[in-house]
Amino acid sequence: MEGRILVVHANELILDVVQEMLQNTGYAVTLATDGHRALSKAMSGRYNLIIVDRNLTGAPDGVRLVELLRRYGIRAPIIGTAPEAAWEAPSASSLAEVDHILPSPFDYGELIQAVDTLLNRTHAPSLPGKASAPPPVAPPVAPPELPAVTREIAQPARAPAPARRTAEVKRWEPRRITKREGPPRVLLIDSNDADGQVVARHLTEMGYDVTAFCGGQDAYEATMLNDYELILTDIWLVGMDGFEMIEAMRKSGVTTPIAVRTSYITRKMVPELLRWRICKILLKSGNMQDLLSFVRQTAAS
Repeated sequence: MEGRILVVHANELILDVVQEMLQNTGYAVTLATDGHRALSKAMSGRYNLIIVDRNLTGAPDGVRLVELLRRYGIRAPIIGTAPEAAWEAPSASSLAEVDHILPSPFDYGELIQAVDTLLNRTHAPSLPGKASAPPPVAPPVAPPELPAVTREIAQPARAPAPARRTAEVKRWEPRRITKREGPPRVLLIDSNDADGQVVARHLTEMGYDVTAFCGGQDAYEATMLNDYELILTDIWLVGMDGFEMIEAMRKSGVTTPIAVRTSYITRKMVPELLRWRICKILLKSGNMQDLLSFVRQTAAS
């Protein structure tokens, strides 16, 4: 059999067992131990099937991962594994639904049967004249009329409202914020340390004060405590991904210009980024001078 399968599970021993089961049947298997690596692999590769365990370590868990995969356009069938087939999504979003739920622990036969069913299923076309007539539907029965019953309800006497007391309210005045002096500050978020260090070195040589992070959570917390002239981020990050981080920043009142610099993006992702007022989308394969020129123009304004 042919087919590429992505398997996501926090337990590496279980991953090894599942990989051996599937490879013995002829499938090519890719493994991931957390939701962010799985999302990155799914976005950058083509898979015929994805197997996701519900109880992934950290965030996103299996349910949230499936929701993100569907939101970003992954249409491969998904098998969800969970103890006693408990795949209840915390929200009513249909994006978190899987194509098949496999109760864990499962045996070799159950796994292969579920995989073969999803990869080989076909939808038989309906033939004219062959469709069976729908069963007759009984007309609705009107409920019997009930006699109207009127009751006189005595209205209790209302107690007199207490006199309102006026309290002296002190007017709130915002804290005065003095403009920071010094070089422009750039927040750089990139999960690739080597690539991030190259960009940080160029920006530092240009005179910028660069703060670098690998994870979205740390970068988000930094914007709560500091002001920046520009935020330059990838969307495939450790921990909180770029989409969630940007959304959290904007909802928290961060108005700093945000530019996305990534190695992979699809047209379906662009509207979601523009929704949160992204000023620029750059590819990592682009010219470094174009990036530096953009930073110079944006941070200066």
